[in-house]
Amino acid sequence: MKIRNTFIIFLLSGFWHGANWTFIVWGFLNALYFMPLLITDRNRTNIEVAAMGKLFPNIKEVFQIAITFILTCFAWIFFRSESVTQAVDYISRIFDFKSPALPYQLPFKVMILIVLMMAVEWFNRERFHGLEIRRFHPWVRRVVYVFSIFVILRYANFGNNEFIYFQF
Repeated sequence: MKIRNTFIIFLLSGFWHGANWTFIVWGFLNALYFMPLLITDRNRTNIEVAAMGKLFPNIKEVFQIAITFILTCFAWIFFRSESVTQAVDYISRIFDFKSPALPYQLPFKVMILIVLMMAVEWFNRERFHGLEIRRFHPWVRRVVYVFSIFVILRYANFGNNEFIYFQF
């Protein structure tokens, strides 16, 4: 009963985002990701902050965080694609290791920025939001905020991106 209801909820949440199979696949994937916790009755054991009170996570926690991030990003491929075919094509290009220049690989400098932002988020995970860095000197906070704004302005796509819910 719980498994069926969980799938219904996630599929309806996908359908709520749009009448496109990509959103249904996104909802299905999220339901599928949730199943191991539901089946083992551990869906309420991980509701606290990861590695609470610890400076660094252990290997298991790093693995769990990485898997959650990767699976979430994978599902978002379907969410942001115009069709399931486009999503599958995108995924196949990601895993096409024979290609001399993969168009979807992130440049090294973007990877460095992601790691830096993840570090800021990690060290502030017990706060309301990741950039709430009160424990640092005010000038360090300002540098982080200015750097964040610079990164957003440098790498953001300010083209004609219509808000996703305007399609309704």
